[in-house]
Formats: sequence, structure tokens, C-alpha cells
Amino acid sequence: MKDRKINPYALWLYSINGVGNKTIKVLMETASCAEEVYHMSQDELNMCLADKLRRRGDETGKALNIYFAQEEDPQKKAEALREKGICFASVEDDCFPGRLRGIPDCPYGIYYIRDLPPEDAPSVAIVGARNCSGYGREQARIFAEKLALMGISVISGMARGVDGIAGRAAARAGGRSYAVLGCGVDVAYPPENKELHRILTEKGGIISENPPGTEPRTQLFPRRNRLISGLADLVLVIEARRRSGTVITVDAALEQGRDIFALPGRVSDALSDGCNFLISQGAGIACSPETVIEHFYGVRDSGTVLFEQKRLERNRRRDELDGPEAVLFDVLGYGDIMETEFLINRMESIMGKHVDAEEFTACMMRLQVRGLAQEIGSGHYKGI
Repeated sequence: MKDRKINPYALWLYSINGVGNKTIKVLMETASCAEEVYHMSQDELNMCLADKLRRRGDETGKALNIYFAQEEDPQKKAEALREKGICFASVEDDCFPGRLRGIPDCPYGIYYIRDLPPEDAPSVAIVGARNCSGYGREQARIFAEKLALMGISVISGMARGVDGIAGRAAARAGGRSYAVLGCGVDVAYPPENKELHRILTEKGGIISENPPGTEPRTQLFPRRNRLISGLADLVLVIEARRRSGTVITVDAALEQGRDIFALPGRVSDALSDGCNFLISQGAGIACSPETVIEHFYGVRDSGTVLFEQKRLERNRRRDELDGPEAVLFDVLGYGDIMETEFLINRMESIMGKHVDAEEFTACMMRLQVRGLAQEIGSGHYKGI
């Protein structure tokens, strides 16, 4: 995770109750930055907001909210957020995602845990039905895993079904996986994706425009969807009904000028209605992960070739090992996060003998030194 400082004045401004993106945008037409707003007098705030908000009759109330909020210490607010392991980025900061800056209704700020998607790598939003079919589950996993292995960031909403499956598969493949939430970044929702939430706080990232502690509410999710597509270069729809929440994400993506790909399905399947309709309207046909990979890298450097190269490299590294280290390397596999107890049990089963903690630790240390394994939290490991 990159060490990114929090702009305390931007956080202060974004945290004021009753002051949203529209009001901040009005303020920024006069002020050069949030710090300048912090030092404005009540009269200056009234003058700044009066012309723009007069028709709504709430300029005085908002000015008073900002004026009274000046009693708060922005530095303490930023430090309190850091102590929770949460970061904040505003449009005033260099680290604010460039992809979001140009979208309609760009948020003034976002909260995030661990990291944000890199600007120099492609990103794909994988979205789809919550109650997906077995076909949808399998394809969400396959697409996310292969895209992640090719260095493509995977963005999802961490919802039930396609979103959660894709986010989990990308993380387990050792790739970059990010979830955009319709609640606070510190709220694991839905409950069944609590483990995925934990994984993304250690590798990947969790993002939201809502303050920490915000509970999920129905009205927050459509707005969340515009950020999912906004952070992506391409939106991939795995399964969706003709009328569904996924369509909201697609509509936002089209408004933002993002590319749309959809997984084709049988015409008799209601869960494929949305995908087949999108294809009929000109969306790219996602026949395989390589179709999407080639969209970014071209045919010559297609995913098939790159994936095969990774497989051959992994086999070559395996040939350099022997004994317990080779067994542990095979048990680790590629990308799955496993606990110590499970790994030891699998080694004992394959080797037909007892493996004590000291022998396991020695083997694991040697694999880590070779760059073949990584510890993910205490007592959890994965192959790389």
C-alpha cells in the first residue's frame, strides 16, 4: 500500500452534514481549495452561496453549517480516520483516480482502504445478477481470474452473486481486486462477503463515497454503480435480466463513454436477456476472457499467449524444487489463500508422514525467499 497523506481540509469539508457535492462545487467556483473555505467568514460564505442557492432558499443554512464546522480541528479529524486504517482522497489530491475526474457528478472525495486502482493498468468492472446461475458463477470466476493474471484490475460492487464471485476470484489469482460499496468502507455488506471484505483490506482495495460507518441503504446503490463503471475502462456484464440493477451500471458506463462487453447466453434463459439485448445493441461479445484481454493488449499479445507463458514459467520454477518444498509448492497452487493447518494436513497426506510446525515453517521460508510464496496475514499463505 502506498503511503498517502490525507488532505485534512478536504476531509473536513466533505464531512460537514448537509454539505454535498453540489454545494462544494459552488464553493470551489470562488475558493481555490478546501483550506480557503475553512478560513472564510460567515459573510463570505453567505455571499459565496447566495447567488447559486437562492432559489432553493437554503444558502443561509448551509453557510451556517460550514461556519460552525470551522470549530472542528481538521488535523484531528484526519488522524482519527488514519487510526481506523481508512484513507481519503479528494479531487484536490494527485492520488484521486483520474478515471473519475471526468465523469458526470464526480464525487468531491472518496474514502478507501488500502489502495486505489493504478492509473497505468487497464481496469474492468465485472457486474451481473445477484441470483446468478451455475453458468454465470463459473464464467464470473474464469473471466476474473484470467483478467487478473494478465495485470488487469477487476472492479466490482462486492454484491451477492457475480460481483462477489469476480472480486474473490481476482484476489485469489494474486491480481488486483477492488470493491466499490454502497455503504461505508468499514461496513462488510452483504454479510456473506465478510471474508472477501477482509481479503480486500489486505490485497486490493475497498472504495466508497460514503462516510465510514454508513449503513447500506437502497438509495445509495444506484449512485455507487456510477463509480464502479467510472473506475473502469470497460464494463463486462456476466448475467443480467433486461430490467435490473446491472442496467443502471451499464447506463452510467455509456454516459461515461466506457466500453461494454456482455457474456452471451441462451435465448431461453431470463438471466441472459440483458446480456443478449446489450449485444444486439452493439456491445462486445465476451466469448472468452481472451476477447477482453485482446481488447486491451491486441491479438499479438493476447491472453492465450500470456497465460501460457505464465503456466510454463510456473512449471519451470516447480522443476527447481524437490522434497517437502516441492510438495508445499504444489499444495499452495496459484493464488488461493490457505491456512497453516490446512497446508500441513495436505503435506502429510501427500508425503505419508508427520510434518511438524518447524519443518513447515522452514519450507515456507525457503519458498518465500525464492519468491514462490507470500504470507497474507498471520498464518495465511498463497502461491505466487
